[in-house]
Amino acid sequence: MTKKIIIATALMASLSATAQETYFRGLNYADRFSVAPAFAGFNGNDEAFVSYRRNMLGFEGAPKNMKVDVNGDIMNQNAGYGIDITSEKSGNFTNLSASISYAYHIKFSDEASLSLAVSPTVLRSSFNLAKATTFGAQTDPVFQNEAGLSATAFDAGVSLMFNYTGLYFSVNMPRTICGDMKYSNGIYNNDRVINGELSYALPTGKFIIEPIADISYAVKGGLDYKASIAAKYNQRAWLTVSYSSQYWVGIGAGLATGSRVAIGYLYETGNSTVASNCSGTHEIYVGFCISKNQKRKEPTAFADDDCGGSAPVIQNNNNNSDLERKLQNEIKTREDEIKRVEDIIKSYHSGEPSGQTGHVDTPNNPSPSVNTPEIDTPDDTEVNTPRNSKWKPPVPFYNVVFGYGNSKLFPSSNTELDHCISTMKKKEELRVKIITYTDELGSLEYCRILSNQRAETIKKYFVNKGIADSRIEIEGKGRRISGNTITPEQRIDLNRVEYCWNETD
Repeated sequence: MTKKIIIATALMASLSATAQETYFRGLNYADRFSVAPAFAGFNGNDEAFVSYRRNMLGFEGAPKNMKVDVNGDIMNQNAGYGIDITSEKSGNFTNLSASISYAYHIKFSDEASLSLAVSPTVLRSSFNLAKATTFGAQTDPVFQNEAGLSATAFDAGVSLMFNYTGLYFSVNMPRTICGDMKYSNGIYNNDRVINGELSYALPTGKFIIEPIADISYAVKGGLDYKASIAAKYNQRAWLTVSYSSQYWVGIGAGLATGSRVAIGYLYETGNSTVASNCSGTHEIYVGFCISKNQKRKEPTAFADDDCGGSAPVIQNNNNNSDLERKLQNEIKTREDEIKRVEDIIKSYHSGEPSGQTGHVDTPNNPSPSVNTPEIDTPDDTEVNTPRNSKWKPPVPFYNVVFGYGNSKLFPSSNTELDHCISTMKKKEELRVKIITYTDELGSLEYCRILSNQRAETIKKYFVNKGIADSRIEIEGKGRRISGNTITPEQRIDLNRVEYCWNETD
């Protein structure tokens, strides 16, 4: 009877601590997989974290936690894997849990996605009777004949995570089945727990400010919550401040080094009775970026140059960040359109409608869509015929810009073009050659036709301003290849327009 009382009391205290106290970890900001398995593989990298947490240092029997987890994406297939092993020692109890996770990410748009995960789990709990100190333990035959008790249970967890442009909302229920711990002298029921987190990342210059709200509800243990705010500088260093309903105040710091490593530390203290009798809670963690992925994105603890990829870089000028985001979205929108036009061009040259009936969308018979790139082949085939002229080296127009995927001039282009026209009106012997390029978004044929039409657009502008057709020559060079991920400014340069004068006496 004495043993049953000890086991029940210690188990409830230990498992309650596992359910609530260890959920609010300092590691949670750096490793979102530790918050909810639905984050597995979400940022595209393979990452591993090791953490050690000493709760209520100096308080006898307080939990000590060791946690190791690994997560990453599965062959870029919108899926992720995760492995988590957690060991907790609390007094005479040692609790061990091991789980594997599978997550699937459903993408609604470039800004929104939903992730779901399942996590089969094995739980192991043991109680060391040899170290038990209670009245009568020296003469109690039960304590003398048993060195310890242990039990194993199988369980499973489910979690989900919703993301929308920096907002993250996750719900995790790690004990969905809530399997029983079957000891040799009785059964103990695990506590069912639901954990939730809501955060929103706010980029402000080189800083990302992220308020975070955590809540944990245990059927037996009740409700607990924690409010935090994190400030991340230049995607390398971060500070966190938190307050929990158990009157604990936490201060944490972390740093991403230059060799795919992130380290962090958390200290918690408070004014409760328990906190006043200990030296606070301490936690340290280390993270490793195992492999890189070009689709990497936030949230992650690793800096961009450590893990590569296309995570958004927070720049000094917010307007630059907004422009880059809009241009990237525009490029993505055009990719499907370019593929469709390439199919049209192939169909046009082969003479077959490529499975289409009725209206055939060809370069000379485009669909009446305002978004369709204007790729009509110029009617005047002699405008591209080289004349007997020697040309001076080409000079770029610095502000002659076309819309992405079409030949429509931006109104801001008129100033430079008008200056060129004015020069030609003053010097009747001058002739001009217009040279146009496109970026690499499209096939060679697509880019050749598009660059020709852009040159034709400029020629028509000159003719409408009074310059004779015979004084203008055009040449569409097609696409220029960058070979690397480029900035919006570099992409504009790929779509450049040049001009050169003829050599005169």
